[in-house]
Amino acid sequence: MKTARRPLPPPGAIPEPGELVQGRYRALHELGRGGMGVVLAARDEMLNREVALKVMLPHMMSSQQAVERFVNEARSLAQLDCRHVVRVWDFGTISEPTTSAGLAFMVLEMLRGEDLFSVAAREGGLSPSRVVRYAIEACAGLAAAHARGMVHRDLKPENLFLAIEPDGSECLKVLDFGIARSRGRKSLSAGRTGVGSPGYMSPEQVEAPSTVDARSDIWALGVVMYELLAHRPAFIGDDPHSLCLQILTAPVTPLSELRPDLPPALVYVVERCMERDPARRFPNVAELAEALAPLDDWAPESDAERIRRQLDASTATIGVYVRPREASASDGDLSGIRRASVIGPTRKRRSWSLLVAALVFLPAVALIPRVVQAPELAPARAWTAHAAEQAKAAWVATRERARELWKKETAGGGPEAAPSER
Repeated sequence: MKTARRPLPPPGAIPEPGELVQGRYRALHELGRGGMGVVLAARDEMLNREVALKVMLPHMMSSQQAVERFVNEARSLAQLDCRHVVRVWDFGTISEPTTSAGLAFMVLEMLRGEDLFSVAAREGGLSPSRVVRYAIEACAGLAAAHARGMVHRDLKPENLFLAIEPDGSECLKVLDFGIARSRGRKSLSAGRTGVGSPGYMSPEQVEAPSTVDARSDIWALGVVMYELLAHRPAFIGDDPHSLCLQILTAPVTPLSELRPDLPPALVYVVERCMERDPARRFPNVAELAEALAPLDDWAPESDAERIRRQLDASTATIGVYVRPREASASDGDLSGIRRASVIGPTRKRRSWSLLVAALVFLPAVALIPRVVQAPELAPARAWTAHAAEQAKAAWVATRERARELWKKETAGGGPEAAPSER
């Protein structure tokens, strides 16, 4: 006997601002929306921290494949403990509020910043040194996935997020593992139907997506680097079919023609990533990162500098740092800002002041005993001792004279007891 299927929520039943999801996550405002779901800024009322609440769109719940991809993303992220991969905190199906009941959701870490597509569009392109630095950090995130037998299969600028950490530093994070393929897990694609973003799919992903390995992600990262350096996509087409055809057969405009100012070594790395034959690419992201390392002159802050700045931020006056992004009506006057350290005396300045004082006065204090015992000061020490004896004798004589005067006064009816001596 078939069980009755739970009716799907009505269209638009996404949690509204102020609603409490699962009795724990307070929805605040919408951050973004895609084909499968919507991401809301929310607050974890139990732990008192900001989170990102990703909820499937109601009409997508009827698609078994879409639900599988959503679950696949949550499970994939749960296995990856890497600062260059977005972290997932919770997953389930909404039961409260009842207006959103039945929708799948996941709770992710809250990220501040922009994806690389938005950064490049806003800045009109990125410098080669920044592209190299971000590519190396992307390799670190992919390495965590590849070590677990996962292939991302949807790497593109929109899924590489440049997050601003609490200490103000940048950290690139890999997003969206919805179509990631993992060993021992049922594939979300079958036959010769391509799955992914057409402009970034590897040739083997276009032809047989179920057979791809980690080298497919290396191809996609090469296409991303090409686009960021050339300020234009590697493949341009009017529809997915034409893009896939170009990936399989069309020659790619050499990067050296579009950017003759680029270092030849960087051009070589990008072109090797985009070899149509997987065997001619870098065999893994470690070798790709090693090839990029000599070109990494971005000179990020050292760990010690970052740690010091984070401590300083906790003791300084709180101010704001404007972060350009699309404003939301619910953001109010605080749209697009984050907290950062500004003016005022900091712990760092106080520490330096104490250190300088110690360096100046401690040696002087240590020399005092030697100075006092120096042979050259013997006459001065003798004079000081003689003066001290004279002062003591004068004080004793004064005390005795005062005692005699007091006795004379008490003989005429003054106090009977002598004053106590000190």
